[in-house]
Amino acid sequence: MQSLGNLDNEYTILRLTKENFNENYYIARHEQTQINYYIEIAGEEDDYGHNFSNIDTNILNILNNINNPYILRYIRNGNGQLSLNGTPPKNVPYIIYENAPRYDLFEYISIKNFSERHSKLIFKKIIKGVQAIHNANICHRDINPDNIIFDENYNPKIYGFYFCCLNSNNLTEKIGTECYTPPEVYSNKPYNGFKYDIFSLGHLLMTLVTGKLGFSSVKEHDKLYKFIINHEYEKYWEKHRTFVKKNFNLSESFKKLFVRMVAYDPDERPLIDEILNDEWMQEINNLNDEQMNFLENEIIAEFKSRKGEI
Repeated sequence: MQSLGNLDNEYTILRLTKENFNENYYIARHEQTQINYYIEIAGEEDDYGHNFSNIDTNILNILNNINNPYILRYIRNGNGQLSLNGTPPKNVPYIIYENAPRYDLFEYISIKNFSERHSKLIFKKIIKGVQAIHNANICHRDINPDNIIFDENYNPKIYGFYFCCLNSNNLTEKIGTECYTPPEVYSNKPYNGFKYDIFSLGHLLMTLVTGKLGFSSVKEHDKLYKFIINHEYEKYWEKHRTFVKKNFNLSESFKKLFVRMVAYDPDERPLIDEILNDEWMQEINNLNDEQMNFLENEIIAEFKSRKGEI
């Protein structure tokens, strides 16, 4: 593979995997060890003041010590000389993570939604990662399909740790990704970061199963979310079909779990353990090893079939 350039004459840049306004992501090979890594290189600061200076490496080290298979492992960060496509080197901030050569969840669901059966196992792995983050007394506050990437075995890895913080109570910052940020963040009152993450996971679940957003805003005037605020769930699902122009034949257990997770009142949202043991999850919770391996292989085949379309 022809290289794109190098970082500090230590990492050979092999390929660009994702390009954003705030940062670019590359697969790079460490020349001494010949190990590939996932490298994030800073761009412009965004509207939230999002740049490499406000990432808490203490939190990243705590997450590393957890050693959870569904959290992208942090290696190190710093400033270095980047040269791309023969251009003169320039100094850039960077973060190095373990290798994650596959695409992110947003790219996979942009092709089409996943079946409920496949979504259950993908979502369970993501939930297990969030559970480990919460058990370390850390809240993420930016769970969305862009921040779920996949490893070589198509296992999800959570990353995007800029808005993480220790201690989930009495938070006040208005931060996060639109549509995945819960309504209490805009209330000018302290909020709980764990309940924030549950809301984000709920909306991520909707996009996983349908490939569509469940609503475009958490404000009372939103044409869809207003029904969730008022507990008018039948009206919500009727209008949702109208807006997405497709009937997904969603199971009742999925519908019940989704509206609980994105409840307007954060106290109505389920706990992580309740989600893992929800009625919707029971189909895969009851699989034996052989059945689970068969499901894993089905999902891998599904991911591979989409890879060529991205």
